[in-house]
Amino acid sequence: MNEQFMPPKAFTQPRGSGPSLLACLLCRHKHLKCDGGMPVCSRCATTGAECQYTPSRRGYKGPSKKRRANPSSPEQLPVDIAPTFDPNIGFYDVPTDWSSFNPYPYVPTATLPASTSSGSSPQFIEQPAVSQQVLTRNAPLTPESASSTSNDGYLVDIYYQNFHPSHPILPPIRFLYQRRLAPFLEQVIKFVGAHFTSAASSETYRPNIEIIVMEQEGSVEKVQALLILAIVLHSRNERAKAGECLVAAVDLAFELGLHTRDFAITIGEGDPIREECLRRTYWELFIIEAMLTALGLQPTPRTHNIQLEVPLPCEERIYQDGLAPPPPPTIEQFDERVFADEERDFSSYTYRIEAARILGRVVAIQDLVEGQQDKVEAIDARITSFFHHLPESKIEYLRPDGTVDEMMFQATMVVNGTSIYLHFPRSDLLSSPAVAAEVICGHHGPCSIPAFSHHAHAMKAVKAASEISSLASIRMPVVKHTPFFICSLVMSSIVQLAACSVKAGQMPDPSRDRLALTIGVFKTLANTWAISQSIMRQVKAVARDVMDMGLRPSMDQIDLNTVLDNGRFWLPEALSR
Repeated sequence: MNEQFMPPKAFTQPRGSGPSLLACLLCRHKHLKCDGGMPVCSRCATTGAECQYTPSRRGYKGPSKKRRANPSSPEQLPVDIAPTFDPNIGFYDVPTDWSSFNPYPYVPTATLPASTSSGSSPQFIEQPAVSQQVLTRNAPLTPESASSTSNDGYLVDIYYQNFHPSHPILPPIRFLYQRRLAPFLEQVIKFVGAHFTSAASSETYRPNIEIIVMEQEGSVEKVQALLILAIVLHSRNERAKAGECLVAAVDLAFELGLHTRDFAITIGEGDPIREECLRRTYWELFIIEAMLTALGLQPTPRTHNIQLEVPLPCEERIYQDGLAPPPPPTIEQFDERVFADEERDFSSYTYRIEAARILGRVVAIQDLVEGQQDKVEAIDARITSFFHHLPESKIEYLRPDGTVDEMMFQATMVVNGTSIYLHFPRSDLLSSPAVAAEVICGHHGPCSIPAFSHHAHAMKAVKAASEISSLASIRMPVVKHTPFFICSLVMSSIVQLAACSVKAGQMPDPSRDRLALTIGVFKTLANTWAISQSIMRQVKAVARDVMDMGLRPSMDQIDLNTVLDNGRFWLPEALSR
């Protein structure tokens, strides 16, 4: 038996009657009943086979709050239960016996209790030093290194707690290492996770993270890494770098064929979780590209200009629980739901996709000089129709257990943001429609011609801004929402402040309260995302001026690009503070 896991004689006790709660590795592998005898079970004793046990992981639910607060404590993991790095394939290899695999490699096995047959408190086995056989982690990944060797594995757990629910494209955490996790993707995960804790610094990973990902061979994991980086770098106010990652992700997705109908089935190799992950990767790219295009990172979303063939994602509870999803529906079936005799259920993720499709249509018409009116009316009808055709189960964001349906939260956020994007540049809330178009789109464009009266456009924009503000009132940690919630709150603030500026020095109490809530969200999110800190400072400055002077922002004062690029928002240099 491997002496590393040999329990001291003092802890070896005769077994009582009843089934064993412990099984050796050989009996597990052969699916045979094991009596759990120590130090050798009766079956191995009879056959003369080597009998080995692994420490039990039953009941473990992740790192404790104390461990998260002090992740620098010495942590070591025996290599025979840790995923090992194979330099020939560039991924972590996983033990064949999944029951012995520890999905939390940062938890020290030295603290695991020895099993006892009595009802007394469990005793703890002191783990001997393993020297060369212990995998230590003490430095972040660099282009010159083969793998990460730091004790930062807890950041993976933080990523899944805070970021994954908003952008659920990676496998559920219990399956993360099952198909060999690429080291560069693991580092991206840790880079993101470091934003959500004071125990680590994201700057430790930032210098090399893009180089690492960009230099990898083309793969779905590289698309995922680039897409996650595009989201996070934009939220760090590194918009140019985010744009580069987005372009690279779309290029690679097209090159691999991620946008084709049968890609997930072909690459998934019969694994339903893998197939769902592949479908979600493309649709997430579709959604994020629409958002970042609307914010001015590129002229048009390329994923919106091709036929949509990829089947639609399943519900979150199915995917996150690791269940096999039902046969996925298609976009054609979703579009036909309005005219079908019987209602069909579609996932919340699907409604989020529909919201991005509507946003893409608005982006596409911003540069049209002629023929805008019919298109504006059609898109406005589609925005209104979106809410009329929501099934009852999708109207409420809060589930019975108190959690939030983040996919429907984002779908509502995007549709209302799209309404502002469509109507605000055509309203009478700003001194110049051309300026309005620049604020919302984030890039220069021609004048936006109203399809209705200027006042009607203004009312629709104000209503959408109010709906976005109401999303901020949901009582849950706002840091768990997508960082794009910050951008939607910016648009909501612009509309509300412009509306208040019409009444000199008179901001109604409801508007003041909504702005106070929005600024509070900016303040909270500033601890995680750099873009929120800059926006909060400038929105507060504009609010003070609106309340004190009631001045309508002038043409040379408004530029969303400015606040996103260097922190200015609306105000000329002389008034910035």
